[in-house]
Amino acid sequence: VNIVSVVLQSIPEIDRYIGNEHSNFFNVLEGISAIFFATEYLLRLLSAPKSRAALYSTTVYATTFFGLVDFVSAAPWFIRQYLLFTGAIELGSNSARLFRVFRVARILEIEGFVIAFSKLDNVFRASKEILKATGLMALIIWIICGSLFFIFEENNPNWRECDSSIPPWGNDAIPGCYDFATTAACNEVYPEMCKQEAFTDIPNSLYYTAVFLVGEWGLVDFTWPGRLVCMFLCVAGIGLYAIPTGALFDSFGAIIGMGGDD
Repeated sequence: VNIVSVVLQSIPEIDRYIGNEHSNFFNVLEGISAIFFATEYLLRLLSAPKSRAALYSTTVYATTFFGLVDFVSAAPWFIRQYLLFTGAIELGSNSARLFRVFRVARILEIEGFVIAFSKLDNVFRASKEILKATGLMALIIWIICGSLFFIFEENNPNWRECDSSIPPWGNDAIPGCYDFATTAACNEVYPEMCKQEAFTDIPNSLYYTAVFLVGEWGLVDFTWPGRLVCMFLCVAGIGLYAIPTGALFDSFGAIIGMGGDD
């Protein structure tokens, strides 16, 4: 019901038809649901010391995958109400609507009805060391390659855009957009008419590197050093995704009794 309400509330026509006010149907349903999920979460916390599934520990339950799901299912609504009460955000603003997205996490509550789905927490715990190692390796590769892209591609004219009045290539009298060594040099001759949006700094380069790591190459006109980095990312990206994927499948098989001696 919550997931359906999130979907329907995102349709302006339906939202206006319902009322689109603070006390409309969707908001009342949201409040009731949040209180229900919060009550369930508190009861689970209180009963954790008596629960074998939580290893008789409140902390263990609170830090498990589904313990976090239970928390995320309820907490955003109370945070949103507090921010509205203090005036930090306004009802109907983008910031207030952002909290609706967290309601989608409640679909993970279905684990209580699907036994196999409830095994996911055990799978992630069994693979956590491999996931940590792979995550650290991915972080190192991401930062190093992002920095290399910045060094090699900062002055690549292929990422430069100039005003339509500036010719791409110039002559002895009039320099063109791509004739300059840097975008800054282009702006010295054509003030505020040259711009570059890719690889302008390391954070910007890290964004593109993260996209490249998942196999999406929206930019391809690299310098030769940049192309070498690209080839490395193609190979490294396969390993970074294959290792944790294989570990998760292996752990999942072992958890459900397919990968052990049973």
